[in-house]
Amino acid sequence: MLKKLFVQNYGIIEKTSVDFSDRLTIITGETGSGKSMLLGALSLILGNRASSSNILFDKNKKCVVEGLFDLENKSLKSFFDEHDLDYEPETIVRREITASGKSRAFINDTPVNLTVLNQLSNRLINLHGQHQSLYLNDKSYQLFILDNLAGHLDKVQKYKTQFYKYQDKVVSLKELKSSANQLKKELDYITFQANELEEANFVSADEQISIETELNELSNSEEIRTTLLELGELFSGSESPIQNSLQKIKKNFARIADFGEKYQSLNKRLESLILEMNDLSSESSYVAESVESNPAKGQELKERLDLILRLQNKHQLDSVEELIALKEELISKRDSVMVQGDEIERLEKECIDLKKKTLQLAEKISKKRQKTVNILSKKINQQLFDLGMEHAALHVQLETNKDELTKVGIDQVQFLFASNKGSLPVEIKKVASGGELSRLMLSIQSLLADSSQLPSLIFDEIDTGISGEIAIKVGKVMKRISADHQLICITHLPQIACIGDKHLRIFKTDEGKHAVSKIEEIDGEERIIEIGTILSGEPPSDKAKDNARELLAFMNS
Repeated sequence: MLKKLFVQNYGIIEKTSVDFSDRLTIITGETGSGKSMLLGALSLILGNRASSSNILFDKNKKCVVEGLFDLENKSLKSFFDEHDLDYEPETIVRREITASGKSRAFINDTPVNLTVLNQLSNRLINLHGQHQSLYLNDKSYQLFILDNLAGHLDKVQKYKTQFYKYQDKVVSLKELKSSANQLKKELDYITFQANELEEANFVSADEQISIETELNELSNSEEIRTTLLELGELFSGSESPIQNSLQKIKKNFARIADFGEKYQSLNKRLESLILEMNDLSSESSYVAESVESNPAKGQELKERLDLILRLQNKHQLDSVEELIALKEELISKRDSVMVQGDEIERLEKECIDLKKKTLQLAEKISKKRQKTVNILSKKINQQLFDLGMEHAALHVQLETNKDELTKVGIDQVQFLFASNKGSLPVEIKKVASGGELSRLMLSIQSLLADSSQLPSLIFDEIDTGISGEIAIKVGKVMKRISADHQLICITHLPQIACIGDKHLRIFKTDEGKHAVSKIEEIDGEERIIEIGTILSGEPPSDKAKDNARELLAFMNS
């Protein structure tokens, strides 16, 4: 139950504090006096979003809205425990909007996000705005009404979670099948390319360099062999001029070696040189014997190199290393078709299993809905009768299709309305007048309040389009609702204004450069004057005030 509402710096409300009755609080005031501002401020602590650009009375100060709720005897402690909040029988919910647009929300001084705030408010208050009757044409709202009365909203939420899980699997399966089908279309070409590269059987990443080096050697084998043999002949043999000269120099150096260390050093270097030249000569001759002309092998290497160059040109690559990488990529794609086939089979089984479980949940919900349809129609029609619509009837149609799972199950609901005796039921939007919509919505709100055990209801001009005797009947229904629920009602009707346990008047004054909305509790003669004003205008005549007294007495008799 909402005990108190504090509003500061919101719209044309500079600062106000409002206490509410635990039963029926009536709020009246001229159009534009700030009644919608009060509800707008209240919507902030219910978790609605807001922009600082259009709600701040003073653009340099923050907006503060604070509600004091009586949670005693309400099973909400588990909610507080779940969200790590301090539970208090009297809980304070606060919302702040800074001039920069930053929003902060608190429950008992603990910061919370708007989702948590909204979840709590949905368990405390049902706020019916001026245009909410239009929701009656919305099939999702119609189904919500049916599910609420059926008392299985938790099962519906569980179903939605299961349904979206199933949908995600279906989407994954569809995407995988699409990818697999695309790969299958390319499979022959991919397989051909992969096989061609596999058959190339590359030895190593530097194979091309090795082949080019070996081919170059084979192509110039005669020149290499001749050069090596010439070097061997130049140094070998006793008749070699170079050998003769070196031997002569060696003897001469040996004679002068004893003449000093520097000559000994030169002699040693000469001996090393002669040894190196002899070794070079021997190795050149040995290598020359291994160099041979091999046209067959050369042809083989040329063919191998041609294959490599052709594959590089075909795939627009520059090296064997890149060809090897391409081969591995193509093999992976080729093999993935088989892997995807296994994955598709696994996902198909999961989808079948999830669909079965989802359908089972949907069928249970559907059975409960089918049992509730007649109950809903009967209760609403009784309410409509009590509200002066003796021949009106709400018909609830429920169509079930087990072959089509949707986010709301396997059912489609449609509310049909007949307002006159003998008339055929049609869609609500095609027949119901404003007053009829108001009474139909009041009946539904009353039913929802009882089924959901909401402690508080707020009606913003739910009496639109009615007057006279019908207004009296609507007032009686509201009074009956307030016996079990806190009811806060904004009204322009004198009949409704008379039934409140507490009467608040909102009015607008000019203070300096600003129009300021204020709210006050009225009773006694002030209330008579307010109801008389609603009846005849301001200032009310004596007759209007007498009528107000009579109406007050009648509505509370």
